[in-house]
Amino acid sequence: MRLQRRSQRWQEMSMTVSIDLGDKLKAVTSPQAVDSLLRTVAVAMLGEVKTRIHEDGANAKGSPIGTYSNEYLKRRMKAPYNRTASRKVILSLTGQMENDFKVINLGGSYGLGFSNQFNADKAEWNEERYGKVYALTPDEQKQVSLIVTDWVKKNL
Repeated sequence: MRLQRRSQRWQEMSMTVSIDLGDKLKAVTSPQAVDSLLRTVAVAMLGEVKTRIHEDGANAKGSPIGTYSNEYLKRRMKAPYNRTASRKVILSLTGQMENDFKVINLGGSYGLGFSNQFNADKAEWNEERYGKVYALTPDEQKQVSLIVTDWVKKNL
C-alpha cells in the first residue's frame, strides 16, 4: 500500500493482518458442511446435465450424441410416443429414463443417476453405443469449480 504525504513524497508502508481461521476451517470441513457442498453441487448440475442429454442431445464432449435412423424416427413419431421429427438423439422415448435421472445419495457423497436399475442399464447400454454421455462436459466441470469456489467464499 502506498501513502502520499503532503510533501508529495511516497513512503512504503506494510501492514500485517492476522485472522484465526481455525474455527472457520473446522466449520467448513465438518461432515455436515461437506455434505451440504456435495449436495449443492449435485442439485445444481442435475438440471444442466439432464437438459444437455435429454433436450439438447449432447454427449460429455458437448457434441451431438448421434442421429436416429429413419426406421426408428418413424417409430418415435407414432402413437403412443408422438415425438418430434428431429433426428437428434436425446435418449428419451417414453420419458421414464429422463424422469428417473436424479441426485443419488451414495452414502458420504452424491452423484447423478437412476433409482431404477432398468434405467441405469439403458444408460449403460447407450454409453456403450454412443460413447460417454452421462459424464460432465468440460464446461460443466468448470461450473462445478465455480460452485465450490463460491460456496467456500460464502462459508469461510
